[in-house]
Amino acid sequence: MDENNTKYYGYIEPGEDMHYFINKDGFRAGFNVGIIVLPAWFPCQPGHVTNATTFHFPVKYEEAKQSSIQSVVKEGSGDIVDGIIEAAKKLERDGCRVIIGDCGYFGHYQKKVAASVEVPVYMSGIIQVPIISIGLKPEQKIGILCADGPNLTFELFQECGVSKEDYERCIIYGAQDQPEFSKVAIEPGNLDTRIIRKELVGLAEKMVKEHPEIGAILLECTDMPPYAASIQAATSRPVFDTVTLINYLYHVVSQRHYGGFI
Repeated sequence: MDENNTKYYGYIEPGEDMHYFINKDGFRAGFNVGIIVLPAWFPCQPGHVTNATTFHFPVKYEEAKQSSIQSVVKEGSGDIVDGIIEAAKKLERDGCRVIIGDCGYFGHYQKKVAASVEVPVYMSGIIQVPIISIGLKPEQKIGILCADGPNLTFELFQECGVSKEDYERCIIYGAQDQPEFSKVAIEPGNLDTRIIRKELVGLAEKMVKEHPEIGAILLECTDMPPYAASIQAATSRPVFDTVTLINYLYHVVSQRHYGGFI
């Protein structure tokens, strides 16, 4: 930052000296990506959005106070929006240049959170639907695997900037009835990833068998990216998820000069 709170986006070469300023309370540096997380108690293996080793760059996490899986997924509760906005503002103060949510159902709060800070905000992997749609043939569909199908509503898609036309191209399969996968919400503290992999791959295979017109798959839930490669191998479809979104956004806000040979 400079004294006018202007964000410095330039890449700092090794050994380069500069005159620096920093915002009050913004005492951390190097975290271009900030991730708002739900309070939860379960193992997050590599590939999960809240496992920092998933990424090849630093990320900073901030918990959304007073929120819960129940309040975000099943209710989209307006009572917790202040805690989510507070988390976004904290990440911004700490120098994050883009903010993402660690649950697709955070999409309920996309517009309010984006309006509350000066950096770009992308609260849900559902935001990727328009870019997936534009790349498919007109007759193709988007298959969405989500944590809770009945609660992935059209209103959430609208909040994430998805048109009715693109929403109608989506075929949604929820994993809420998968015994091991559902333990995330009802039996915290442990998970058997071998069983979850079989459950999610089986669900994806069922989805494309019943709807062969699906041209690409989007994993709404941030618990699902650890299994994305297995889902892709089983379905022979491109697979999008919140990790693909975060990797893309990191490069958007972390541009460097190119070097190489001619």
